Amino acid sequence: MMSAPRLVLPIAVSIVGFQAFAVAQTMPPPAESKPPAAQQPPPPGYQQPPPGYQQRPQQPAPGYPPPPPGYQQPPPGYQQPQQPPPGYQQAPPGYQPPPGYQQPPPGYYQPPAAYYPPPGYYPPGYGYQPAPPMPPMPPRPPPRTHGFLAMPYLGVATQTGELGARYSSGAIFGALVGGRVNRFLSLNGELRIDALDFRNVPSSQSASGTELDIGFSPLFHGQFATGEFVLGPKLAFFTHQESYTGFDINNFYTEYHEDWTGWSVGLNAGVFFAVSRFMSLGGMVSYTYRMPTEQCMRMEFGSDQCTTGDYPSINVLGFHAAALF
Repeated sequence: MMSAPRLVLPIAVSIVGFQAFAVAQTMPPPAESKPPAAQQPPPPGYQQPPPGYQQRPQQPAPGYPPPPPGYQQPPPGYQQPQQPPPGYQQAPPGYQPPPGYQQPPPGYYQPPAAYYPPPGYYPPGYGYQPAPPMPPMPPRPPPRTHGFLAMPYLGVATQTGELGARYSSGAIFGALVGGRVNRFLSLNGELRIDALDFRNVPSSQSASGTELDIGFSPLFHGQFATGEFVLGPKLAFFTHQESYTGFDINNFYTEYHEDWTGWSVGLNAGVFFAVSRFMSLGGMVSYTYRMPTEQCMRMEFGSDQCTTGDYPSINVLGFHAAALF
């Protein structure tokens, strides 16, 4: 039979071993030993700092308040949130986005609220712009003051006086041809033809007639910056011819011719504007007083019967468009 001291010793050894095993299970495993930082290899892409480089201390700037208790450094890549743009409205409490709404990604820029300019405002460069001023017209050339002169004209004339009731307005055309003596005077000859238009002609007859002036028409010239005025008398020899054909009151076909000759005096006046160094355009007004001194009449198959005497005068007022060379 085993004695008591021999029995106690195995029991004590078992208890001590069990406690040591329990303590070993609760303690963390020992950390693996790492080589010193100086012996660790640098990461890929690392560049050696230049000689004399000193690591800046990770200390806040002087006067910078310390972070509050519990502050944690933001993780790498963290971006400071931007302030909302002007006009941004915060959603009211309890607002629920509509179905299908997706939250914008981080860094998404929310455009400001629509801006409407006040009435009548136009950005610079837009809106009504006044038209640029028109360039000034080139100055007209001065009119000619010497050399050859020619003035063709075309217009209309009306008979006045005692024979005004016999003739209506008719066309006239003619020309003055001569030369400038100086800048104030020109000496010219004039040829003018008037077409006569008769009044109160019976439907069974027809009438036609012309008047021809050939004379002397000097002009006095008054120049201004862009043209000149002209004024001058006229003295001419004139002829008047008219013919009637048709049936008379006895229903016989007849032909009747009448010719007048005499002298005419008158006045020409006008204004012209230079369009080139050698031409001016303008208009004239003329008055002609014709004085017949002889009248000749001739019937069909007959001879002329001419008489002289004091016949009614012919007053003609004319309006001409003319070119002055």
